Amino acid sequence: MAHAARSSPAILNSWKEIAAYLGRGVRTVQRWEHELSLPVHRIGNGKRSPVYALIPQLKFWLTTSSTNSVVLPALNKATPSHLEETKTRKNSMIKMSRELIAQSQNLVRAVAEASNQQRRQAEILQKRILEMRSRLR
Repeated sequence: MAHAARSSPAILNSWKEIAAYLGRGVRTVQRWEHELSLPVHRIGNGKRSPVYALIPQLKFWLTTSSTNSVVLPALNKATPSHLEETKTRKNSMIKMSRELIAQSQNLVRAVAEASNQQRRQAEILQKRILEMRSRLR
């Protein structure tokens, strides 16, 4: 069973593996567990119990933690494909932002045109109402 856990790439089975994945020293990672709630699991109850970490939980912690500006550059150096994915994701987000800005500008124009048209129609209706009132008198 221990062999199956070690062959799985989604599990890090020691402080050394966790530290290497994050690009930091063992002591730093242990401090992050204590101070910043790094998601590390213990097998047993003691402070010196064996530890393991799940990579998806570490990735989530990295993206939601305030330490991500410190940790992510080191992690990106360790995994060049991750850097390329981040760059691609950033470019697609920029493209999407530009499209959303263009759509919102079009909506603003449409609302302004509709508002002007309604104002003109309201003025026409007011004139007709005044004409009808004058005829009734």
